[in-house]
Parts: sequence; structure tokens; C-alpha cells
Amino acid sequence: MKSQFPSRPASRGYISYIMVLSVGSMLTVMTLSAYKYAGASQTIQKETQLRVDYQEKEDAILRGIVNIVPNRAMRAMQSGSNTSGAVRDSLRWKNIFSDALDQAGARSSISSALATQIGGSKAVVANSGDVAVQTDDLKDANGNVVKASNIEQVFDAIDPETGFVSAGIGRSLGTGFPAPLETSNSNVTSRDPVYPIISTTKEYRTLAQSSLPLPVSTYPLYNRVPYPEIRFGYCSPGQLFVAKRNWWAFSMHLGEHGGLLKSYARGDSQVGERDFILSIYEIPSQLAISAEAFTKIGTHADGTPWQHANIQGGIYATRAQVDSGMHVDRLMARRGLALGSDVTVGANAIDGNPLTPGVREKYEVTTGAYMPVALASESGRAAFVSINRGADYFDRFAHTNETSVLSPTTWNNYSVGALQCAMRLDIKSVVSSTNRTPTELRFEYMKAGARVTLNVPLTAGPAPGLPTGYIKVADEGQTYNFGTQLVDVAYGTNSSYVYKTGVTGNITFNNATFTDPVVGTLKYGYFRPTYPFEVKMLQGTKPCIAVYPERFKAFLTSLGADGLDVNHSLAINVDYTTTGINMPAYKPSIPCTNNDYGVLMTECDDLTPFTKGFSLVTNLRLYIGDDFNVVSTPPPAGSGLPTPFYPPASLFAPEKRYGTDFDPLKVEVAGQMGHLKGDDGSGTNPVHLLDFKMASEANAAAANIDVNLRPITHPAELPPVTMMNWLVVIEERRKMFYSGAGAN
Repeated sequence: MKSQFPSRPASRGYISYIMVLSVGSMLTVMTLSAYKYAGASQTIQKETQLRVDYQEKEDAILRGIVNIVPNRAMRAMQSGSNTSGAVRDSLRWKNIFSDALDQAGARSSISSALATQIGGSKAVVANSGDVAVQTDDLKDANGNVVKASNIEQVFDAIDPETGFVSAGIGRSLGTGFPAPLETSNSNVTSRDPVYPIISTTKEYRTLAQSSLPLPVSTYPLYNRVPYPEIRFGYCSPGQLFVAKRNWWAFSMHLGEHGGLLKSYARGDSQVGERDFILSIYEIPSQLAISAEAFTKIGTHADGTPWQHANIQGGIYATRAQVDSGMHVDRLMARRGLALGSDVTVGANAIDGNPLTPGVREKYEVTTGAYMPVALASESGRAAFVSINRGADYFDRFAHTNETSVLSPTTWNNYSVGALQCAMRLDIKSVVSSTNRTPTELRFEYMKAGARVTLNVPLTAGPAPGLPTGYIKVADEGQTYNFGTQLVDVAYGTNSSYVYKTGVTGNITFNNATFTDPVVGTLKYGYFRPTYPFEVKMLQGTKPCIAVYPERFKAFLTSLGADGLDVNHSLAINVDYTTTGINMPAYKPSIPCTNNDYGVLMTECDDLTPFTKGFSLVTNLRLYIGDDFNVVSTPPPAGSGLPTPFYPPASLFAPEKRYGTDFDPLKVEVAGQMGHLKGDDGSGTNPVHLLDFKMASEANAAAANIDVNLRPITHPAELPPVTMMNWLVVIEERRKMFYSGAGAN
């Protein structure tokens, strides 16, 4: 059955165009806003990633600069560095920065070779952080520039200066920059902004005085400066130490050449730039122990522990092995460290092995200070360079003259101790090729600022009939002043002489004073001083050079030489570079042999006449046969150094022995110790610094060795000759110091 329902009429409806348009507009605006914010989010994300990319590249570049600069600074001190061409160009700051880009791999995110190697040869690299920088102008076949060099857009001097760096010399750059150096050498002034120049002519002067604690008039070469905030703990961060700080400032912005990272700006004129200060600290060795060697601390070679060793301050070694039971204040190494189980370092206890991951972080969080155990590789934007010439350090004749050098200070003169000595004593000739007994010495000293040579015959006088040791000082009728020194004098010629002994003051060499030994013939005046050196047989068989430091003052006065404040250091070598039947044409061996000469040093307990200190450098075995530097003197005025104060002194020799004719009962050493053996990281035979040998070649008993070592803390304690280290650091100039001009 089919049912039917009545139809119901549909209700009428309507559409509001205004509402539809309003809702549609609102949805459109919301969609556009969503797209806008999504785009902004992508832009922020892109720029954040771009910043991370640039930051990583910048850090790698800065590490590259730290690695490259000390090498280029050394090369700028070496022969041929000022020869035009590729050698000199490679030393320019422009090429240093370019090489740092290459070393960091910062020009591109991935090389085509690497992309092929990992199977991504068809990949599209969309990294706008790639740095398309070229060092030189690109030219077409006709020599026209088609693409200009743009590296200066990445690296440049501090505004408003031009060039690649602003050198810290000759003027102050203002707040936030280190104390400037000054020089009287115009070449250094002009070259320092172009090349990294290290030179002894760069000094602290008036411009630096307000930033330094010590008067620059007294301490111009090295002063007390703050140690940088780095992990390598040669000293504590902020602690004053003895150094000279060479520095150069520059700005870096990897995106400037492409107009990238606009929001990275730090000022209207510095869009995205970051200012950095690159420093090379010249650091004379000043730690209690500075050993460029694999060094064992705490025991002798036979395994006996050190018994009377007090070590204050830091210890540095290329590699160090510290044995159980030792306590040291600070420990640094360049290649590696090994610590015994109960070794303690520093004032705060270290919970665990300091080389174990996590121990350092825990220590620094707990104490708020860097841990006093460090490897050079942990210091980030810093490098420690120990300048070690090895056996060449002791030998003047191992080096040739350096020419065409960018720096006025040549590398050999800077890094070889024997070349830095004011006085020189050489074995010049011998009896024969089979009898090496010296027959003539050559002595060089400073007089009126110039080097003077005195040949000293040992088997014949300077003229026929005169005994050995006499020196010609005057022609007939001339007067010579011997001061207060007692000397013997002679007057005459042709084997006829008149002698006077024990005279002082002015002596006129004429007939009235001496009578006439040879009538009608021109005569001459001679004198014989008390020599501070002579040839002496060790144990009656081995020819050696005997040196008496306490005699130098009277000897130099009799020669009219400069004082001991200038003639303060002595190099003793064998001149093996000359040839002939009577020439010692053999080079002393290192390690020394029994066939080599030795140096015997006595009369050396009182060095107070050496007001600037005393240094001795020799490539021969040194025998210390007397107390050395045990008479104190007042500390330099205004230094604040405690008493007793002893003249600063240094002894450099490949081997040392204690005693000459007999062995001493006990050996006491105070000050600093070091070693120049060197270490390539593979050796297994460590150096034992406290293994002393006696004249008889017997080892000193551990119970009879008393050592008190401490660091140098003031430039007045530096001896005339010392080892040198460089600390290379890059630090960012803090934002608080920024201004439009990059200065005040």
C-alpha cells in the first residue's frame, strides 16, 4: 500500500555578500599573515644557520692565523726575507690572512673533490656562507682586470686606518688596546703594518708608561704585563709576568664582500665586523723549570726520589712525567703529560686524573679558575712557541751572516745565545793537527760601543824579546792611564826593553820615564795585565780554558774598555772555520768527549761588579770549580725585590761538571733550571734535571743535592742572555670599547 504525504513548501534563504567578502578577506589576511610569519621564520632560521656557519668559519680562520703568524714572523727575521718576489710576498699580512682562509677551508663549505668522494657530485650546494674571496686581481689575456681582489673587504685595519692591520707601534689606538711599542728604526715603523716584525728595536717608551707598572726608562725591553685569559697556564690569567707584547689589530667580516649578515652589525660603520687583537708575547724563560725536552720530575735516573728539592711556581716541558709524591704549583707541556697516582698540583685538590675528561670541567666549575695543568693544544686561539736552537745555541761558528732581512734583528742574533754575548773568547790556533794544545786565543770586547779584537799569543810575546802576555798600548812619547789597577809595563824595541812592575795611573812611555834602551830607534810601550783567562791543564792532561770572572773588571779597565754593564756576557768557542796546520779545524762534539776542550770556571763567587748580571755561553763542557754568585747586593732601586738579592746570572753549556781538581761534598742550586735537548714526541729516554755529575764523572749522591727553584717575577732579575719563548694569542676586542672610529 502506498502512502502519500502532503508536500511541505521549502523555506526561502538568502546570501549576504558583505559577510562572504568579510570572511573571505579575513581568511585571506590570515593566510597571508601565516605565509608572512612562515617566511620570517625561515629568514630567521636561515640567518641563524648562516651565523653558525660564519662563526665556525671565523673560529677556524683565527686558529689558522695563530698557527701561521709565528712562522712568518720568524721567516721575516731570516736571510733573504727582504728579497723581492714570492718569498717576501708570502710574509705580508694579506697573504697570511689568505693562507688562513685556505688552512681553515673557509672559502667553501665542501670542495668538489670531497663531494665526488662521498658520492655527491650532482648535489646542489646552497650555502650562502661560502666565502668567495680572491687575494689577487683576476685579469684577462690582455692584462685587464676582470675581477678585483676583495680580501680587503674581509680583513682590514681598524677604522679609519687603511691596510690589513693596525700595528701597535708608534701611536696609541685608544681605549681597549694594549700599551703601544715604539722604535727609532724607520724601517720597523713602515714594515710592521705590512709584515709581522719582531725586533729588539721595538721597546716600551713614553706612550706605554701609563699602562705599565714599571718605569719604561729603566725597563724598556721587557716590563710586567698581565697574562692573557687563556687555558695555557704559563701564569695565572691576569697575573703580571715579565714579557714584551707585540700586537696588531684587525677587523674581520666574512660576509661583507657579499653584503650578507646585515643584522650582525655592531655600529653604523661596522656592518658585521668584529675587531681582534693578535699578540706575540716575547717571554724570556722565567719559570722554575723550563725544559724543551722529555723531562722526568721527581726521581733520578737510578730511581732514587729527589730528597731536597723545593720548586715554587710553574714547570714547563715539551713532555713531562711527574713521579709519585711530587707537588708542583703549575704544570704545562706541549706534547704530553703523565702524572703519578698521588701527584698534587696547585693549591686546590684535583679530584681525579686532570687529563681524564670531565675532571677539568668539574675543577673549573668548583673553583672558578683554570686548572693549573695544561697542554698547549687546549688553549684554543693561542700557541706557545719555545724557541730552541739546540746545540747551535752554544756555538757562534755554526752560523753564517744573514743578509737582506726584513727585521733589523736577525734570527740567529735573536735566538742563539753565543751570538748575544758582548765578550767573545776563541781558541784561534793550536800546536799542530795532532797536538791540540792552544797557542793563541782571540778575545773580543766592547769599547766605546764598538767591538775590539785582542789576539793573545800563548807561546811568544807580541814582539821579539818580550814575555807572553804583554799588550802594546802606546808609541814612544804617548801616555796611557791604567787607573788604579796594578800592571807590569815595558818600554823598548828589538829585544831591548826596560821594565817596571806594579805601576798604576798615568804612564808616559818615553826615555825620561824608562831611560833609553835603544838609542836612536823608535820604541813602544807595552803592559801585562792580570788576565781573566788562561790555558790550564785539567788533572794535568786535558787542555782547557780557565776563566776567572772576578778579574774582568780590572782587565777591562786596563784596556780602556766599556764597563761590566756593557761587557756583561762571555761566549767561549773553538774557531773551527779556519784551516791550516796550526788551526783547530775540528768542531767540538755534543755530547762532549774527553778529547774536547773544557772550560774551568773559578774565582766566581762575587759577581756584584756585574751590575746588569753575568752570562756565560760555551759549546764545551763547563767545570764549575768554585762557589758561583753567592755574594748578595742591594736590589735595584725601586724594584721592590726582597733581600738577599744576587746579580742575575745564567750559564749555558751542553754539559756541566761540579768541581775541577776534586769533587765537592755537596751541590746547592738556587734559581731556575732548563734543558735544550729537544723532543719530537717519540723518545723514551727522559732528561733528569737533578742528575749532577762531579769532575771525576761520578754522580752526585741524591742526599748531597739541595735545590731551591723559583720563577723570575721582575725584569731586574733577567740575566743578559736567556732563552726566549713566544705566546701567540688572538683576542676579540670587547663591544664596550667600540665606536665609529674604532679608538676612543
